[in-house]
Amino acid sequence: MTYIGFILKNARENKNLTQQKVMELTGINRKSLSGYENNVAEPDLSTFTVLLALYGLSADAVLEIGTAKPAPSLTRYDRQLLTLFKSLDEAHQKELLIQVSALVKYLQKKETK
Repeated sequence: MTYIGFILKNARENKNLTQQKVMELTGINRKSLSGYENNVAEPDLSTFTVLLALYGLSADAVLEIGTAKPAPSLTRYDRQLLTLFKSLDEAHQKELLIQVSALVKYLQKKETK
């Protein structure tokens, strides 16, 4: 359950919702929502249910119950890279992936020599 905030924030962003819009749709105040997304606080069951419904998430998957795979462990650098990547528009994301793929191939070839 250590990734609930990360999951909630990503789900909100994937739905192209701002914190302001979530606040308007749910009545959750901005400070609480920010606390949930930054793992400073956990939503109560009622609030958690509202957010899951809004984002189209499964409680089993978020809470890692049952057969769902656990959330991957992300390092500080993983999170920073993902945040920066998500700040780009789709065309620039595709361009960056091409560049990173080329860099990785170059470095792999260099290491084998």
